[in-house]
Amino acid sequence: MPKVQLTQKKRCDTLIILLWLFVLLLSPPTQAQFFSLQTDLPAALATRTSMDVRLADFDEDGDLDAVLANEFQANGILCNDGRVNFTYFDARPFINEAKDSEDVAIADFNGDGHLDLIFCSEDNITLGEREVHEYYLGDGSGAFFPSAYSFPDSEANAVLTADIDGDGFPDVLFGNNGPTTLLLNDGTGEFTQNTTRIPIRNRTTQDILLADLTGDGTPELIEGNENGNVYYLNDGFGFFTEVTESRWPNLPNIETRKVIAGDIDNDDDLDLLLCNVGFLPGKVPQNRLLLNAGDGTFTDVTDSQLPFDNLHSVDAVFLDYDRDGDQDLLIANVFGGAILAYENNGAGIFQEQTRAVFGDIYIRDALGIVAGDLNGDGLQDIYVCDRDTPQSSDSDLLFLARVVNNTQNPETFANWRCYPNPVRDTFYIEGPAGSHLQFHLYNQQGQLLGTGQLETQGANQLWQGQWPAALPAGTYQLSVEGWTTIIVKN
Repeated sequence: MPKVQLTQKKRCDTLIILLWLFVLLLSPPTQAQFFSLQTDLPAALATRTSMDVRLADFDEDGDLDAVLANEFQANGILCNDGRVNFTYFDARPFINEAKDSEDVAIADFNGDGHLDLIFCSEDNITLGEREVHEYYLGDGSGAFFPSAYSFPDSEANAVLTADIDGDGFPDVLFGNNGPTTLLLNDGTGEFTQNTTRIPIRNRTTQDILLADLTGDGTPELIEGNENGNVYYLNDGFGFFTEVTESRWPNLPNIETRKVIAGDIDNDDDLDLLLCNVGFLPGKVPQNRLLLNAGDGTFTDVTDSQLPFDNLHSVDAVFLDYDRDGDQDLLIANVFGGAILAYENNGAGIFQEQTRAVFGDIYIRDALGIVAGDLNGDGLQDIYVCDRDTPQSSDSDLLFLARVVNNTQNPETFANWRCYPNPVRDTFYIEGPAGSHLQFHLYNQQGQLLGTGQLETQGANQLWQGQWPAALPAGTYQLSVEGWTTIIVKN
C-alpha cells in the first residue's frame, strides 16, 4: 500500500468525511448492539503498524489465534487462551525481521501437520533488498522457524494459497506490481514457478481472490488492481483464461484494494464487493457491489443496493452479524473514515447501521478486518488491525459478538432461561407467555437449520421443546419470540 499521509492527500475531501461522521454520530440506534469492545489486547503487538490480520489455531489448543503482518516492524502472533485473553507470543524468527509486510498466507505447506506462514513484502525490493518475502514453518506450539526455501523476489501487496493444480498440496500466488506469480508446491514446502497457467498481465495488484464464481467446484481468480481489475476463468484443471470483457461490468475509474465474495441475495452463488480508494488522481473511491447471475457473469448494482460513500476502503468482511439468515457487511476504512456496518435486508440491499451495531463510532487506520469465533460461544467476533503512525496512538480493536435477546426491549426477557443446557432430546423455555410458540435453531453463521413447536407446561410460563432429530451435536443459536440464546446439543 502506498505510504500516503492524510495531510499530503489533496484529493481526500476532508469536509465530506467530517460531515459523514457528523451524520453517523447523530443517527439514533434502531436496533440492539451486536458487538462489545474489548480493551485488553497486548500493547506489544496491538499498537504496531499492522497491515493485515488473519486467524488460525497456531498452537493447536482448539481456539483461534491471530497473526499480524506489520509494516517495517516485526510480524507477530497473538495466542488466545480460548477466553480471548491474548498473549504476545515471542516468535523469535520474526524479531530479526522488519520488512514491509503487507499480507500473510496460512497453510501446512510442508505436510507435517502444522500450520506455516508466508508474509509478502512490497517496498523492500525497491530498496534494493533480496529475499524479501518471509517464509516460516510452524511446529504446532505457536513457534515458527525460517524455511530454507526462498520465494522469488517481487513487489507484492497480496499473497494467497490454494491447491491450483489439484495435486493436494497448497500452492502460492503473489499479487504484484507486475504479473501475478504462481508457485506450485512439490509437497515438501518447496515451490516451482509456473508461467503457463495464468496469463501474463502487467497490473499494480493490491489483492487477489480465488472463489468458485461459476458453481463448477473450481475457483476463479480475480485481481483487485489500482489500474483495472482482471477476471480469470478456471477451466477446471487450474488453467485460467481472462474473461474480463465478457463477464465483468463496465465500472467507473476505480482503484481497488480488496475483493471479497459472499452470497448477498441467498441465490446460492457468490457475489462480490470491491473495496476502493481514491489515492490516485481521478479515481472514484465509491465501493462497488457486483451481483452474480449464477454463471460467473456480474452486474454492477451499487447505485441501487449499496450506500453512497466517499471514503477510502481497504478491507471488508461479509458475515451475518444480526443472525437473520443473510450476509451483512463490515467495512474497514483509512484516513479518517469510520469502520462501517451495513445491514442486509435479505435481498442484497444494504443500509448503514454502524452506531447501532457497534454502540459507537470507531475511527482507525483500519488496514485489516477479520471475523471468527474467538471465545467459543458459536458467534462471529471481529478483530480490526490498525496501522499505528507517529500522529496516532490508536490500537487494534477486538469486538466480541453479543447474544442479543430482543431488538426492541431487552429488559422484557431478563428472566427468560433455557434448560437443560447442554440438551439431549427435551428442553424447556421458562418465561414467555402466549400460545402456539415456535422455536428456531440457527448455526453460527445465522443460517436457519430447524424449527419446532413449543408445548405449554403449566400456567403458560413454561414451555417444552423437542430437539429436531436431524440436527447433530454441536453449538446452536436458539430463538423464541425475538429472544436468542446459545444452546449446546450433546
